[in-house]
Amino acid sequence: MKKFLTLMLVAIIALFALSALAEENPFATVEEFAAAVEEELKVAREVVYYPHAFEGDFEQLYVNFHKLSRARYETVAPATEKGIVMGHYDLYKNLKEIRETMVKVAEPADTVWDIWEDDMAVEDPLPTEGWEISYDNPGFRPFLNPYLLADQTAVKGNVVIIAGGGSTHRNNVVEGYPVAEFFNENGYNAFVLQRRVNPYAAADQWLDLQRAIRYIRYYAEAKNIAKTDVMITCGFSAGGMNIMSAIANVGKTPDSVHAHYVCDEIDKVDDSMTIALPIYGLFTTGLDFTGIENLPAVFGVIGHKDGLYQMILPGLTDVAKTFPDFAFYLAPDAPHGVGLGTGTRNYVNAFTQLAQWPQMALNFIDSRLGLQPKSYDLNQTMNSW
Repeated sequence: MKKFLTLMLVAIIALFALSALAEENPFATVEEFAAAVEEELKVAREVVYYPHAFEGDFEQLYVNFHKLSRARYETVAPATEKGIVMGHYDLYKNLKEIRETMVKVAEPADTVWDIWEDDMAVEDPLPTEGWEISYDNPGFRPFLNPYLLADQTAVKGNVVIIAGGGSTHRNNVVEGYPVAEFFNENGYNAFVLQRRVNPYAAADQWLDLQRAIRYIRYYAEAKNIAKTDVMITCGFSAGGMNIMSAIANVGKTPDSVHAHYVCDEIDKVDDSMTIALPIYGLFTTGLDFTGIENLPAVFGVIGHKDGLYQMILPGLTDVAKTFPDFAFYLAPDAPHGVGLGTGTRNYVNAFTQLAQWPQMALNFIDSRLGLQPKSYDLNQTMNSW
C-alpha cells in the first residue's frame, strides 16, 4: 500500500510538472513558436525605436528585442546555429512581459524626425523580399531620435550617432541611446540615427547619414537647434563605416545613387562634418577621398581583443596620410560591440580601458573646437609674491 501511495504521489507530481511546463511554454512546435516571435517583434518595433515615447525598463526591453531579432539570422544562445529554437522562449516571454508594462507618455511619431519627409531616395520598386528576417517592419523609413539640450545657448555642437550592426541591425541599446545621453551630459545636442539596414541597399546607409546632417542644418532655426556649423558624427562598427563612406561622398546628392529620386531643398544643404568618431569602424577600403576639401578631424578607437583589430590597424598609416588631423586609441582589453565600455545589463560587460575613450574623444573634440587648448606651456613663469 505504501509503495502504491508513493507511486501515486510521484505520478501526481509528474502531472503537475508537465502541466507547469505546458503553461511555461505553450507552443507545440518550433514553427508555431517562431511565428509567435515574429508577431511579438513586429509589435515591439513600435516601442524600441522610440525611447522618448515610453517609460519602463527600456534597456532590458531592447536587450531582449535585440537578441531575439538577431536569433533569426545569427547564432544566439542557447541555439548552436542560426534560427529560433524553443530555448529562446524566456527571451520571448520577457520581451512580451516588459513591453506590456511599458507606459506610453507620447505619440511615438511625435518624438522622432522623419528625415526624408515626403519622398525617400531608394530603389524603385521598393524591396519586397528579405523582410522576414529584417530588423525592421516592411517599408521602414529612417528617422532621428533627437536629444536636445534645454538651454541651446550653452550648446557646444551637434553629434549624430549611428549604432553598429552591419547591414542587418542597429545596436541602439549599447551604441545609440546611452551614447546620446553621454554627449548630452557633456554639452552637445545628440541625434540617434535609425538608419536603414537590409533589405535596403548598402548605399542607403550613408545616404541616411548624409540626409540627417542636412536635415538638422536645414531645420536649425525652425527646431531651435544651435551650433549646426559644428557637426560631429559618432558611429560604431558599421556606423563608423557609414561615416567614412559619407565623407568620401560629401557634396553628392541622392540622385547620384538613385537616379529617379528628385532632390528637394534639404538636399542642397551642406553635408560636411567637423569631426568624425569611427569607433571600431575605421575602414577606408574602396573609398576615394581625393579632391575633398576640409576633411574632418578623425578620432578612431578599437579594442585589442576586437576581431576587427587586425583588419583596421594595417590601414592606419594611409588614414593618417589622408586626414591631416587624426588620432587613434587602441584599448588593450575590449572585444567588439561594447559601445561606451561601461557595460549593459544582461548583455555586455564593462571594460575599464575601453571606457576611457569617451573622455578622450571629448578632449579631442573640445580642443579642435577651440574650447580648450591643445597644449600647455609648462615653462611659463609667474610673478611670485
